[in-house]
Amino acid sequence: MLLWVTLLFVAALVVMFRFSHDVIERESLAKAEQMLAGTVLRVEDEMHEVEVASRNIHWSVERHLDSPELMAPYCIEFLEDNPDVMGCAVVFEPGYYNKERGGLFMNYAYRMERGSANIQMTDNPTALEPGVFGKTPYVGANWYFIPMQVGETLWVRPHVPNDTLLSSIVTCCNPIREKSGRVVGVFAVDISIDKMSKAVLESKPYPNSYGAMLGVQGTYLIHPDSTKIYHGLVSDIVKSEPDKRFGGLVESMLAGEDGIRKVTLGGQDCYVLYQGVNNGHWSACIVCPESDIFYSNHRLLFYMIGIIIFGLLFIIAFCIIFITQQLQPLGMLVKSTQRIARGDFSESIPPTDRQDEIGNLQESFNTMQQSLAKNIEDSQKLSEELQHRNEELSATYEHVREADRIKTNFIHQMADKMIPPALFLDTAVDNMRKNPRMKPAAFRQLSDQAMQSIRTITTLIDQMFAEQH
Repeated sequence: MLLWVTLLFVAALVVMFRFSHDVIERESLAKAEQMLAGTVLRVEDEMHEVEVASRNIHWSVERHLDSPELMAPYCIEFLEDNPDVMGCAVVFEPGYYNKERGGLFMNYAYRMERGSANIQMTDNPTALEPGVFGKTPYVGANWYFIPMQVGETLWVRPHVPNDTLLSSIVTCCNPIREKSGRVVGVFAVDISIDKMSKAVLESKPYPNSYGAMLGVQGTYLIHPDSTKIYHGLVSDIVKSEPDKRFGGLVESMLAGEDGIRKVTLGGQDCYVLYQGVNNGHWSACIVCPESDIFYSNHRLLFYMIGIIIFGLLFIIAFCIIFITQQLQPLGMLVKSTQRIARGDFSESIPPTDRQDEIGNLQESFNTMQQSLAKNIEDSQKLSEELQHRNEELSATYEHVREADRIKTNFIHQMADKMIPPALFLDTAVDNMRKNPRMKPAAFRQLSDQAMQSIRTITTLIDQMFAEQH
């Protein structure tokens, strides 16, 4: 019974664990997907808010291309109206305006801290972000030449061509067009990535999960490990990870695709949920360790194993107590049968109030013992009576044998006594037969003697008959 109960418990556990594993996986991934979608929505809402705010100034810039002196006021006005914006730049292709510095033209208004009212202004084309890019001309920056080539609004992570320095901002780049439609410059708005980072890094559906975001160049825009943001490339991580699936994951993310993949990161199995941001130019992801996703399932399994072990121990204890209690009368019956087998009927089997099979068996054994005891008692009485009668018969037999011996002796004595008369009678008769001329006196004497012998024999015979009767 315990074997079958254990097998049933294990089978039920395996089936339930399998179904719960699938359900928890779906629900957990759905929860992470929902959180990732909310994070992407927050990031894109922030980006959309900046895009909407920049369109007004961008429209004014395109309307006043013939008034380069208005570009700097537009930039300052935009920063004053949008305290979360870190900087605003208006740049044109070289030679668009006849100015010094090789025909380069830039007006860049910026604040050193987010929300600061202290706005600084520069028109130096070699000072894109003071303290970070140094004297690199804006024409070599990606936020300039990418929108000039693409000709549409997009977001980039500013960096210099050799990728050695990265900025802590992201830039919304709006191409500036002439009335003819030709792109002649870029209106760029810089915002701190901190606000986006907060939205992404707060995407923690599970204790050990984390959020990250990749840029189009394969660099981390946002990552909980700050050392990877400025110097880490995803390609380097792909080389260091032995799991070949990680390379396909990165390619899919850089392509702006959405999906879920299971990979091994740092020796730990993880589910990576990713979704394209900024029209697929960036990719946000949430990395969820498998142990976190199935923590509740593993805890449930632990509880279930504990319950099963406790249940089996309880069943074992119950069976031992129950069977011991149920088999106690059988043990008593075994001892009684052994005692009966030895011929001891002195101790009777006690009666019982049980109405089950064991109670019926005990009552049957009790009846059997009483019947056997009565039969044995009757047999003993009969044996004693037979023994007594046998003794009497033996004594009678001895008496008969003694009587027969006495009778035989008597007969022998009688026979011995009858021999002389018989011999005399035989001799007398023979003499009479041989001497027919015997004298009368001699014949009479011999006859008298013969008659005397006959009377003696007759007397002895009568005594024998009398003795026999």
